[in-house]
Amino acid sequence: MMEKLNRLLVANRGEIAVRICRTAKKLGIKTIAIYSEADAASQHVRCADEAVLLPGSNATAYTDEASIIAIAKEKNADAIIPGYGFLSENAHFAGMVGESDIAWVGPSPESIQAFGVKHVARDLAQKAGLPIVPGTKGLVENEEAAVKAAEELGFPVMLKATGGGGGMGLVTCSRTEEVREGFRTVQSRGKTLFKNSGVFIERFYPASHHIEVQVFGNGQGQAVHFGERECSIQRRHQKVIEECPSPFVEKHPELRQKLGDAAVQLSESIKYASAGTIEYLVDDNTGDFFFLEMNTRLQVEHGITELCYNIDLVELMLKQADAQLAGSGGLDGISLKGMQPKKLSGAAIEARIYAENPVRDFVPSPGLLQKVEWKDVPGSRIDAWVFTGSRITPYYDPLIAKAMVHSDCRPSAISIMKTLLSESSICGPPTNLEFLSEIMDDKTFQSGHTITSFLQSFKYVPHAIDVISAGAYTLIQDLPARPSVGKGIPHSGPMDPFAFEIANMLVGNPRGKEALEITLSGPELRFFTPAIVSLCGAPMEASLDEIPFPMWTKVRIEAGQKLKIGKTTGGGCRSYLAIYGGFPTVAKYFGSKSTSPLVAIGGYQGRQLAPGDLLQTVAHVPDNVEPVTLPERLRPVYDSHWDILAMVGPHDEGYLLPEDIGMIYSTKWKVSHNASRSGIRLVGPVPKWARKDGGQGGAHPSNLVEYGYPLGALNWTGDDPCIFPVDCPNFGGFVSSTTVIRADWWKLGQVKAGNTLKYVRVGLEDALEQREKLGDFLSSAENAIKSGKGWDQIQFLTTPTKSSSNIGKAVIWEKEGDGNTPLVRYRQGGDDHLIVEYGNESFDLNHRCRVTALEQTLRSTSTSPEISKYLTNTVGCCTTLLIFYDGSKLPRSQLVSYLQSLEAKLGDLRQSKVPTRRFKLPITFKSKEQDEATQRYMETQRPHAPYLPDNLAFVAKNNAFTPEQLKRIYVTGQFMAVVVGFFCGNTVSLPVDPRQRMSSPKMNPSRVFTPEGTVSWGGSCMSIYPVDSPGGYQMTGRTIPCWDYYGYKNGFSSDRPWLFQDFDLLTYFEVTETEMGKYLNDFRSGRYQFQWEEVEFDMAAHNKLLEEAADEVGEIRKRQAAAQAEMVKAEKESLEKWRKEKAESRVDESTVEKMLDDLGIVPVEAPVDANVWKVSVDEGEEIKESSVIVILEAMKLEIAVRTPESALVALKNGKLTVEKLLVKPGDTVQAGGHIALLRKP
Repeated sequence: MMEKLNRLLVANRGEIAVRICRTAKKLGIKTIAIYSEADAASQHVRCADEAVLLPGSNATAYTDEASIIAIAKEKNADAIIPGYGFLSENAHFAGMVGESDIAWVGPSPESIQAFGVKHVARDLAQKAGLPIVPGTKGLVENEEAAVKAAEELGFPVMLKATGGGGGMGLVTCSRTEEVREGFRTVQSRGKTLFKNSGVFIERFYPASHHIEVQVFGNGQGQAVHFGERECSIQRRHQKVIEECPSPFVEKHPELRQKLGDAAVQLSESIKYASAGTIEYLVDDNTGDFFFLEMNTRLQVEHGITELCYNIDLVELMLKQADAQLAGSGGLDGISLKGMQPKKLSGAAIEARIYAENPVRDFVPSPGLLQKVEWKDVPGSRIDAWVFTGSRITPYYDPLIAKAMVHSDCRPSAISIMKTLLSESSICGPPTNLEFLSEIMDDKTFQSGHTITSFLQSFKYVPHAIDVISAGAYTLIQDLPARPSVGKGIPHSGPMDPFAFEIANMLVGNPRGKEALEITLSGPELRFFTPAIVSLCGAPMEASLDEIPFPMWTKVRIEAGQKLKIGKTTGGGCRSYLAIYGGFPTVAKYFGSKSTSPLVAIGGYQGRQLAPGDLLQTVAHVPDNVEPVTLPERLRPVYDSHWDILAMVGPHDEGYLLPEDIGMIYSTKWKVSHNASRSGIRLVGPVPKWARKDGGQGGAHPSNLVEYGYPLGALNWTGDDPCIFPVDCPNFGGFVSSTTVIRADWWKLGQVKAGNTLKYVRVGLEDALEQREKLGDFLSSAENAIKSGKGWDQIQFLTTPTKSSSNIGKAVIWEKEGDGNTPLVRYRQGGDDHLIVEYGNESFDLNHRCRVTALEQTLRSTSTSPEISKYLTNTVGCCTTLLIFYDGSKLPRSQLVSYLQSLEAKLGDLRQSKVPTRRFKLPITFKSKEQDEATQRYMETQRPHAPYLPDNLAFVAKNNAFTPEQLKRIYVTGQFMAVVVGFFCGNTVSLPVDPRQRMSSPKMNPSRVFTPEGTVSWGGSCMSIYPVDSPGGYQMTGRTIPCWDYYGYKNGFSSDRPWLFQDFDLLTYFEVTETEMGKYLNDFRSGRYQFQWEEVEFDMAAHNKLLEEAADEVGEIRKRQAAAQAEMVKAEKESLEKWRKEKAESRVDESTVEKMLDDLGIVPVEAPVDANVWKVSVDEGEEIKESSVIVILEAMKLEIAVRTPESALVALKNGKLTVEKLLVKPGDTVQAGGHIALLRKP
């Protein structure tokens, strides 16, 4: 195929790099991609045969000439192809490439230099006989010269940076006054952007066409052209829509010959080599054309020429470079001239799809592409670099893709493009997809009258909502969310499903349709088109164009109106804004649009809304809207105290004393400021506990061997109680007691910091009865909304205030072990959860084997549909199986009977062989990122502890090992995955050999940042951190992460973003930190290949090992117990010292609460869980509108906390000062926690 060109370095990124790789592969050329850290997951990295990470910053990586040439030499590249942008028109770089004996796939450095200076290019064109736009002869030196030249040319004029390109460095002026400022602007831009401050001036033609001709030369004086392209539809002088052929030229066919001949004439006059483009300005009135510039590179829009002329321009460029390498100077002239087309085929259109916000002057919109799906239509071609899971970064041009279509005529091409644009789906940040689609419908565009001012008169109104301000914490949620996924993907959904469903009913949506969940204070939204909305939930300030807005009411909003939702005005903390039709361009993740912000999935970009977000709405809403209001008597009462119905929890017996249980129900618990979607912490008495420690689960009596967490459970992390709502982790190792019933989950969505709550004890029958009543109420309300009648027959729900006598027991069934089978218990966990437990909380792989067998049988086709269709999910751990089922449809007694029958069928599994996979993973015990995380921890969280500064040495010492012995355990042992989940597929595993088992306390407090891939130890288990995240396990090494959000990397899939599964065997081989860095780069780019093999785990052999090693294990445990006793003592002393240090500077909580009662006090709250990095103000200091009060550090990000919005009104009335600082550097704060108090006048 190629004579000399065998290895090609692609010095670019994005879609052009992908497109080049495609042709190179066709020609048998091996490709080398280069990429920045920000582009690690870009498609071009995986398309190439090899990929090399560029050094330096993301912003400058692709223009680092020396590094790119060094990579080309190292990889033995024969040629470098630059694509467009970056270094494509850099004559210096092209010269460096040639001097390195590498072919430059493009024109000569001399051609690039000559045409890169626009006033020089004008002279060359004029010498070649091309007409040029009337303008200055050379550069203008100063403002006065610019004014004089502009007045002589006649207004309007355009000032141009002579080194400019890509639509940058251009200013249009219509008056003398504008010329002076325009000169300064263009001169400054030229100097900054192009290192050339030269300015020249041309006459500006408002009614004109931007038409260009594609040329190709062989560098020996022969050139051809491949017709013209119309590129007149531009925003900010950058092309948006391009066409081949030009509709204007089609109406003036004599022009094609003139434009083409002139382009070839210029190209041959300078012996131009490779692909280039001659750009013309064509007067719409006269048809006169003028040379504008020559682009000495491949154009973005070259694809539509290829479609109409059946030519591959990149292939021609590579063949030209190959001929140069072979010494012939270029393509044969006769052959090249023979390629001159006599006619073109059909019509082609290109639409440039950008991540940009059309309603905010097309400002770039970086972000995560949560869904990319192209409509497959005949005649289409998509040149793209993105896929579902790609991220548009702020470092580069926000081009997502070039959508191209080709058909036999222009009307047909327009129709195809309309289908392609309107039926493709790109979910994530704002894009111009709808904007482009509507251009296809425009009558002026369809007529072919597309002059450069087209977009000035084109009226585009998006079907969307502009987020002016976002409120405290506004999320997109839907129902039923993701209850059936697990593996560390939270349940999600609205915290208060009651208000959520009513809001959807009122606007005419299905009950589960996605809506906005608004916490504490709401957003300000501008509606571009009409919408039907309803706001339900906790009372909030709300106005529509400054007129009070009613809650619990169906309202039609007209185009242009603004809805402003303020703070809550009473009890409760969440309201829901439902919008007819929902948000069609929000992507689904595992079937749901709900946001899980803690793990950054779902919703809008996996996060809360932010100013500048654009929420697309449906195009058509009903015109006639009858107002509907939920009667006030049927609305919930949002108070500061809540009575919440709860059942016996799974660990009420044997873990907590009867008096502890009594205390739980008799206490009026206070809701801590640490109340969120992932956990609602309570403040109150401390249990006395029924046991002294947690056995193999840990040192504290609240510790357990990991198990699946029921939603609504009261979880005890040490002595601190926390209710687990919808975004909680799906497993852990702490005791769960009292469990909120499903019918009262909505109340958990309304309790807020400072509220009180009291548990009301009920049994299963009570829970199901309340659930049925709630369902009946919602159905009756829905019928009344639809029919407009029947309200008087509906009674609102009441909460029983007395405990039920038939509450049941924590353990609802138990069977003793018999030597062949283990002890089994069934524990209740509310009206929707059941826990099957084997043994007495010991890390025994026989139990894990049984859990696996039970889970597989339960999920198999042998399970009757009358049971299987009501099973929502299961969470298997080392000794337990949590079963999440629909208790309203599947009687617990029926489920229990079926499980009992399965127990009998499972029989004795101690001799079984379990099919599994054995992984071979790299591990390094040196990690700069982990060292930095530890250093930051010591600076901002806790300065001293036995586990600091070396976690690995601590874990070793805590288990009577040396650090080298601990490392040997990692590289010689096998670790069995006993549970996958928590958050994002976190994998907890246990050493198979009992002699290698260990125990380690977690860091206290937990780190706010842990690098992805961290191999850690906590309790009795090893854990791999799947993503960058907070965490408390001791960091002992680093390996390859085990999670891929969108499943595009090797080893993952879109329906399986986690890597490991239960019973997988993990083994390690040691590598250096440098080698691990290369592995991690490969992983991030999707090129890493996991090593694993199918094996069988022999339970009989394992049990034999347990028996033979029993005595040795006993001795090891004795040594470990002694070592751990010493470490416990050391930790106690260190902890007491640290707490004393903190207490000396802490502000008393009662003082803070008393100050908050003062109406003149404005609190400043932490936006996220974080450490205090720096306090930027002093007490008594005056605060301005954008003052930075505190800088927080979370996940390696520094977050500036500024003057809160709630204080801005006060600023207008006088001075705002710092009354009290509540934190100091090194403190840890929770999201919503108070960090300072301001005094308003």
